[in-house]
Amino acid sequence: LYITDYAQGVYEDNEISRNALAGIWVKNYANPVMRRNHIHHGRDVGIFTFNNGQGYFEANDIHANRIAGFEVKAGANPTVVRCDIHHGQTGGIYVHENGLGQFLENRIHSNAYAGVWITANSNPTIRKNEIYNGQQGGVYIFGDGRGLIEHNNIYGNQLAGIQIRTSSNPIVRHNRIHHGEHGG
Repeated sequence: LYITDYAQGVYEDNEISRNALAGIWVKNYANPVMRRNHIHHGRDVGIFTFNNGQGYFEANDIHANRIAGFEVKAGANPTVVRCDIHHGQTGGIYVHENGLGQFLENRIHSNAYAGVWITANSNPTIRKNEIYNGQQGGVYIFGDGRGLIEHNNIYGNQLAGIQIRTSSNPIVRHNRIHHGEHGG
């Protein structure tokens, strides 16, 4: 699906799989509503929001994509609620290059890299998520990343539950970080 230039619409109960590029592209102020879709086994990103793309994504199952399950960049600002983002060949959620977004009550787990990466002046809200069993860390904030990380349950990751590096400046509060193989 390629949704652009202020397009909207409701997209429900679709199976989107095995595409060479992103399964869903949302850009240029497009603002779709996507519910209960199954986005998997793509050779790129599962869902890619960029260039001021918006959208409301609820109860989607996003897994086994080669790059991130959900990528946000260049002023994109999606709302992602109660999705299952898992078993990615790299990471779960990747927010970069001034990306925004609200990620609320999602299950982010079993990804090969960090469950959530935030970098390059991005400033998402990561709230009330279960972030667990990552082969690296739970949340990785680096390269001038920001973000509000609150009320999450972060556990069972191979590296730190939350790692903050290289001039990053997030707000981290009221999280439960436990049972990590490395540090908190």
